[in-house]
Amino acid sequence: MKIDKRPRYVIVMEAVQNYISNHQLQVGDKIPAEPEWMEEFHVSRATVRQAMQELENAGVIEKKHGVGTFVAEEKLSIQMQGFFSFSEEAKKVSNNYETKILKFRRTLNAPKKVIDLFQSNEVIELERLRLIDGDPILLELTYIPGNLVKGRLPKEFKFESLYDYLKSLGVKHLTGNEKLTPHNPTAYEASKLKIDKQAMLLQFTRVLYEGNAIEYTTTILKPGKIGIETTIERKL
Repeated sequence: MKIDKRPRYVIVMEAVQNYISNHQLQVGDKIPAEPEWMEEFHVSRATVRQAMQELENAGVIEKKHGVGTFVAEEKLSIQMQGFFSFSEEAKKVSNNYETKILKFRRTLNAPKKVIDLFQSNEVIELERLRLIDGDPILLELTYIPGNLVKGRLPKEFKFESLYDYLKSLGVKHLTGNEKLTPHNPTAYEASKLKIDKQAMLLQFTRVLYEGNAIEYTTTILKPGKIGIETTIERKL
């Protein structure tokens, strides 16, 4: 008899995925609770929880506190090789998506790195919470130079895309870079995304230029809700 030498949590992960496939479960269908997996594989609760956390991070399942564990909906996809459009990608997984504008204002209290980047104390701050089917999945905080907008800001930010707004301000061609890093949420971020503040998140930091710096954005991603895609090529 061949002994499976893989970590026990990996074996449980595989079993959960096979269960979903073999029972032809659909998005929103409930899977067995942790004690059932503990009994079947004779493992500790910590092992099962590690397996479930890995599956949730991968977007396979979704845990709802006090309710149970369910097959997760299709993940939103971020393409690493180009500009990400929330509205375009959200349409692929649901017709029920929205953006809540949390802040749209001029400020003199931006982070020092933003002030140094724009070489100005006055910047425009735009914070947006992105939701699909009522579930918050992205928290975006954007800064642009204050001198891009002459006079008073509009009372509301009515653009679906930040880049439509920048285009309306005369911006024509943006280039820059984006970095992906692990991120521990603040209490504020955790409350907005409705997650435990101990969760490990991913954060995109984007800096774009048109000669001078035009945009500095941080995007916090909710675990298990986002798929990261990239195109790779290697000549052999």
